[in-house]
Amino acid sequence: MISKVIKVILGILFIPVVIAATKAFFITLDNLSLFNINLYLFIGGFFTYPIFQIVFLKPMYLYALGHEITHVLATWLCGGRVTSFHISRDGGQVTTTKTNVFIRLSPYFVPIHTVFLLLVYWGLSRFFDVSGFSQQLVFLIGFTISLHIFMTITIMKIEQPDIVKTGYLFSVLFIYTTNIVMSLLILSFIFKDISFVYFLKKTFFISKEIYLSILAK
Repeated sequence: MISKVIKVILGILFIPVVIAATKAFFITLDNLSLFNINLYLFIGGFFTYPIFQIVFLKPMYLYALGHEITHVLATWLCGGRVTSFHISRDGGQVTTTKTNVFIRLSPYFVPIHTVFLLLVYWGLSRFFDVSGFSQQLVFLIGFTISLHIFMTITIMKIEQPDIVKTGYLFSVLFIYTTNIVMSLLILSFIFKDISFVYFLKKTFFISKEIYLSILAK
């Protein structure tokens, strides 16, 4: 019972950061030029995915594979070991020797398919001239980020043990905020008008103002 109360309190205390990150996200996007072709390629890719999901299918196996691989990578980064790994069309499960908030929630905010896409493009660029495929890359980045967001929302509608253990309120707010951060980070690689550092600073200062205004009351 005490643990649940603490998790709820943490969730409430985190709300100003959620508000700040959201405001900073849109303020940062205001710097985007409407004459940038990559903007429309990204938007096109982003909105193509939900159409694909509605018309064809939900790529559950592909998403579950990425979800569990992210658990594995997060576990290794935290010095843990993976003792079992299972994937099916209905989902997946990974058993590890270590767990924490990062390990449990990382698949919900790391767009692993986008990360993999960028790594493949970067790897190929070491040996070949792939600059001619940059526009296709931007389209696919939009597509894979959309896949991550829509599929994450889909599975979060079902009770997830990772989220329950961390606390539902805190988990949802944390996942929402970190998705904003990760999306802005990736966009900063595509658009020179977007500064990730500026976004972080803006989030910090807006959060600080909210917390100080609350304490002053």
